[in-house]
Amino acid sequence: MGRTVGPERILVLRPRALGDVLLATPVFRAFKRAYPNTELHVAVDDVLLPLVQRNPHIDRLWAMPRRRPRRGRDWLRLYAGLRRARFDLVLDLHGSPRTAFLAWWTGAPVRVGYALRGRGRFYSVRVPRDTDRHGRRRALYAAQNNLEILARCGVPAPCLTDVTLEFTPDPVVETSVEAWFTALVPGRPRVGLSAPGTWQAKTYPVERWAAVADGLASAGCAVVLLWGPGEHAIAVEVQRHMRQPAVLLPPTGIDAAAAVVARLDLVVCNDSGIKHVAVARGTPTLTLYGPTNPAAWSPPAGPHAGLRAGVPCLACNRTQCIHHICMRLLSPDAVIRRALEIVTPPGAAEAPCGS
Repeated sequence: MGRTVGPERILVLRPRALGDVLLATPVFRAFKRAYPNTELHVAVDDVLLPLVQRNPHIDRLWAMPRRRPRRGRDWLRLYAGLRRARFDLVLDLHGSPRTAFLAWWTGAPVRVGYALRGRGRFYSVRVPRDTDRHGRRRALYAAQNNLEILARCGVPAPCLTDVTLEFTPDPVVETSVEAWFTALVPGRPRVGLSAPGTWQAKTYPVERWAAVADGLASAGCAVVLLWGPGEHAIAVEVQRHMRQPAVLLPPTGIDAAAAVVARLDLVVCNDSGIKHVAVARGTPTLTLYGPTNPAAWSPPAGPHAGLRAGVPCLACNRTQCIHHICMRLLSPDAVIRRALEIVTPPGAAEAPCGS
């Protein structure tokens, strides 16, 4: 495959989750840089469409039904449309049984996916997970790991170096959020705390989050409690445990949440999707790590830091843990100190955070 001559039509399957979709955006950019005349299609869960609906590298989006009525009919329509599209190459970045079958169902001659038991047979090119383009097992930043897969598709190496995450904001939403957010959170610096997490094992305890929020508020920071779909109760619980005031973010969609994150001076979070939204919007992050590996989920450059407790079982990748010591031994004081180091300008370390 050359730089200007490539597949006529490509499909990338990346249905979920929020962070994983953003981590796939360097793939869309790399495909278009390598093959500018190629028609690039992307299939994503319908609830996550706002993440990529204005992405400049995507020619067509396919909504994978997740939370809408008549899902069966919508799935049949999707299957029929993908079959008719006659793709030359399909890249499955998700690797579920459904997406593996979808890749095969398209009839594309080149189907690239992970070499997973029971699913690999649906692909013509099978890639071992967490390996670089030479087949060596390495812990790479997830966005770079996605780009390494493109090397197996023949994408030239110069197109596989940019791991910048892309989110194209909605200018109407940005203007609207600017007005109400400035009124809602007048102080600076503004620190967003995101207590929810997709796994129990990588979620910092609620009472610890409240202690962190109190410490930052006492130092003069304006604390904003962030939450997404299904996470409101956790944010409310953090606020209930607090002694200092904090702003609980009102219900928002993805575009508005991203606009809020862009106006924060720091996001402190578990290893979760909101962290990748912050990375895409250029907002500094402080991530609390336990069962996941920072090498895989932290960008190699930029104002992004991480904290871990000193325990031997770090990066176990377990979703559930009865001990949970990697999070329980991470002290709120350590989190507060590191957060204040990030938001306090050099030379002003002795001054209150909000001065």
